[in-house]
Amino acid sequence: MNNLKTYELTLKTVGIFKKCFEINGSPKKKENIIWQFLDNPDNNSIVDIAYDEDKNQTASIYALFCVKVKIGNSLFKAAQSLDTMTDVKYRGRGLFVNRANDVYIKAKETNVSFVYGFPNGNSIHSFRKRLGWKVMDPVPFLMKPLKSKYFTNKISLLSFLPNINLSLVRFYKNNNYQIKEVNDFPNEIDTIWENFSKDITVAVNRDKVYLEWRYLQKPNESYSIVHCYDANNKYLGCAIYTVKDKHNGKIGYIMELIYDLDKPKSGELLLKFAIDKIKKAKADCILVWCFEHSPNYKVFKKELFFKIPEKLKPIELHFGVRSFNQNIADFVNKRDNWYLSYSDSDTV
Repeated sequence: MNNLKTYELTLKTVGIFKKCFEINGSPKKKENIIWQFLDNPDNNSIVDIAYDEDKNQTASIYALFCVKVKIGNSLFKAAQSLDTMTDVKYRGRGLFVNRANDVYIKAKETNVSFVYGFPNGNSIHSFRKRLGWKVMDPVPFLMKPLKSKYFTNKISLLSFLPNINLSLVRFYKNNNYQIKEVNDFPNEIDTIWENFSKDITVAVNRDKVYLEWRYLQKPNESYSIVHCYDANNKYLGCAIYTVKDKHNGKIGYIMELIYDLDKPKSGELLLKFAIDKIKKAKADCILVWCFEHSPNYKVFKKELFFKIPEKLKPIELHFGVRSFNQNIADFVNKRDNWYLSYSDSDTV
């Protein structure tokens, strides 16, 4: 494979990156590629594009984008692995592993402490066996069913049953709190995140800069953001949600729920408001990523979100990490240390 030349991802090479995904059945928009890898808060990505000069075609891609991650009370540079692709004509030649190992060397050289991600069922074996990832399955899917037909239609013997409303949750105003729909993040969100994450060991740092990039600047997406204030107009947190036509239905997603843990009622009201809006959008169910040890798990449980049985999971995803820094390996390799939400997903 001496005819393969390695390129980094730049504005000049976005085209060959994009085309590789298009011809292999996974099209991506140019503006989203730029947002993800070139305009992220860390202003950094590590991407290897193996290009066949003789055939003028991209053979393989391995991509990381960098983020700041909270480990204890300190911030570290980490990277999420996503958008790996080997063109169908170049598979079986070891390009995936070679590209990954080259990218990992560059990551270590630029002080990336670890890489993490959510490989699908087709690639998890390679990440575990060939790239040395620590797999910490399962991805913590929770679900709240809203309409029975979405589930009974999946079982032919039950498809005749009527469509029943499975959720009676309604949002009622509370005179001690104010709920405001504003697609922005106030400066106080940094204080809320600091309070919310005080007992979280490992998480992407969800500060104002990150949240604005993730939810206000992402192209071709529409998220709803709702905020909670107390009667004295003190900021107490936010919920972020969206509704999409996916998985043969209409799915609501609670992307994030961050609030003042000293005022748990604020979290309850934010979630009830989001559920109410998602129901009005005629969604079939609501999905969440949330560990049992997460600060907001009790709020989701109270609203009757439950763990999804394997047969009902909308997609096969895995969760794993590979550490480059032995000083933090024991922290990032332990599932119970992590906080995840749909903010960490690149597909919603």
